[in-house]
Amino acid sequence: MDSLIDNNNHISSNINEMVEYRVLKGRIHSLGFQPDERLIPFLELAGFGSAALIRTFNLRYNLISALVARWRPETHTFHLPCGECTITLEDVALQLGLPIDGNAVTGVSLISRPAHLCYDLLGHSPSEGKFATLRFSWLKANFEHLPSTGTELEVMQAARAYIMHLIGGVLMTDTHDSDVHLMYIPLLSDLHNTRSYSWGSVVLAILYRELCWTTDPSAVDIGGCLILLQSWALYRMPFLASISHQSYTFPLVNRWSTNPSIGRSYTIPIYRLMIENHSGEGFIWMPYSVPEVTTVIPSYAQVHSHLWCISASLIHFQTVEWYHGDWVLRQFSCIQYIPTQPVRLDAQLHGMTRKGRHGTDWGDEHEQYITMWNNRFSRVSQMDRCLDLQPSPQYLQWYYEKGKPFLFGERSMVVPPHTTRIGQHLSHSHHAPEPEPESEPEPELHSGNSSYHPDLGGDNYFPGSSSHGYHSEFDIFSPPSYSAPSGSYPPQYSAPSSSYPPPYSAPSSSYPPPYSAPSSSYPPPYSAPSGSYSSTFSTPPDLYPPPYSTPLESYLPSFSTPLNLSLSIAFDMDEENIDCRNRPQRERRAPQRYTPRTTPSNHQF
Repeated sequence: MDSLIDNNNHISSNINEMVEYRVLKGRIHSLGFQPDERLIPFLELAGFGSAALIRTFNLRYNLISALVARWRPETHTFHLPCGECTITLEDVALQLGLPIDGNAVTGVSLISRPAHLCYDLLGHSPSEGKFATLRFSWLKANFEHLPSTGTELEVMQAARAYIMHLIGGVLMTDTHDSDVHLMYIPLLSDLHNTRSYSWGSVVLAILYRELCWTTDPSAVDIGGCLILLQSWALYRMPFLASISHQSYTFPLVNRWSTNPSIGRSYTIPIYRLMIENHSGEGFIWMPYSVPEVTTVIPSYAQVHSHLWCISASLIHFQTVEWYHGDWVLRQFSCIQYIPTQPVRLDAQLHGMTRKGRHGTDWGDEHEQYITMWNNRFSRVSQMDRCLDLQPSPQYLQWYYEKGKPFLFGERSMVVPPHTTRIGQHLSHSHHAPEPEPESEPEPELHSGNSSYHPDLGGDNYFPGSSSHGYHSEFDIFSPPSYSAPSGSYPPQYSAPSSSYPPPYSAPSSSYPPPYSAPSSSYPPPYSAPSGSYSSTFSTPPDLYPPPYSTPLESYLPSFSTPLNLSLSIAFDMDEENIDCRNRPQRERRAPQRYTPRTTPSNHQF
């Protein structure tokens, strides 16, 4: 198999040479009002009952821009250090509550008599002439307040208007316009039949198309269901959010709709480094399997779970995108084998728009792909369940040779200090990992009464977090809270435990944890062994300005302790050697937990 990626005209190909970081912009047109209770039965009848409960939230466009750099149009997956992953039909069903099984959403996008159609299905029309869209302001002005004496026909018309606003404003947003296309109206004529369409696959097709288009460095806007994209990232990479104590509700996307949402926002370089450093071991493959989440998911949302891992086409009028469920089997708790050659659609088809083709019957235009979708039940991949979701060495070797797990490579890579031996240079990040000698398992870094869960970041997911889960000073260089088996990850993500003890640990009889270590284990801070450099930075110290290349003597001028002694011995010296004043000895207390500041102001980009 050839390389999975094509770096031509991709935002990640020149990421290290960019002086200014591109921040994408998008739009969400929230309805701004809850549906009248009389609309709920008709919304549920049409398959939009759960989606009508979605509450929008503030988007972090810096985070979305950082995710786009990881998106690969060739496979419709994100390339991360842990492997390939993507937004799946499972995420659409559980995050948005939309039906994923049903007919393809297609037909003719041109409405010959728009005013007549609007009077028939909505009871109102914005114009008597020709028009192709409905403005959100018009929909809100005419359907926000339903008369108390409204008939069943008027209630159904208001339900259609609410669905139209939901489709164009939240689920399938455009990059520029503040309106929704009329081509969806005929699909809402019979609300009993509206549920027979696969609305979830439509949302995914549009989002895939927008992600592919925005990998072009010249793109400035992004459309699609951006709340799904951001929520997906936060569920699977909880270290991207500085707040983790929000309760779970269905649809699951509503977790981030309450104040203060995901907490503080970071710049694009910080988000890129966070994903680069922590997704290797901090990616959550099964975020919906923990009891806190499963208890709020209704049974009907998982009825068609056998379709989550299919390999088929996703269709939305002129849009056709391929869904590679067989490439991300670890997201379904299955063994990920080396996949076959990905399905790559024709470039003309991948860039097709409605411009100049408004009278086209897209059902006839994409007949072969609609046939593939209709045969979706026969396109389910081989699934072998497993408890350990760590990738096999064969898969990792193939992925590191064919994919792009790292954006920065060894030139700008910032590696957590516990993952590299002192004095050892990093191997090339794009090469396959070398097998490491067997080692005894490292001790757990979390206490028995913590809220740590191996599949979900809880209140104590990060070192230094408070008991309430609010991380006011997030440390992007702190190590993940759990470790992978030796040999599963490349050198920058694993190391034999015999090299040195785990971070913040020490023999119980010698040093009070978590601030001291044996004298032969760790070098003093801001220093590097001779002939090497600090494990925290993959760049030789002479390329960095102070304080990273300053010898220890400049920081401890009053000490005559040799450099090879540990920092804990230097700071546990008897007070008489530091101060000649005769003072009574004070009781030694355990030090407070300290979280170092690693905000953007402390780093140069």
